[in-house]
Amino acid sequence: MTSLFQSVPQAPRDPILGLNEQFNADSRNNKVNLGVGVYYNEQGQMPLLDSVKQAETRLAQQADARGYLPIDGLAPYNKGAQQLLLGTNSAAIAEGRAVTVQLRRLCRLS
Repeated sequence: MTSLFQSVPQAPRDPILGLNEQFNADSRNNKVNLGVGVYYNEQGQMPLLDSVKQAETRLAQQADARGYLPIDGLAPYNKGAQQLLLGTNSAAIAEGRAVTVQLRRLCRLS
């Protein structure tokens, strides 16, 4: 069976991740890694920035009640995934033969 993604070309390397490689290769002691978005203090610990604390507090104060999605998942997501994989003019979608599995941490479908 051939893969649907067999003809998709490999994407170029991520230049941001390349910055991390350059950082690791730099032997200077006073270097600061600002490329990956993870910041460490002088003790090598990752502090929770005050700006992040403030943003989390605001989000928590604005939070609405959260519930679970219906058993078949989020319908617009399912439709979008089907169209992305099968094409917007797919006969399988039009005839109701396409099914989308939407689970957290889905590793394998047997």
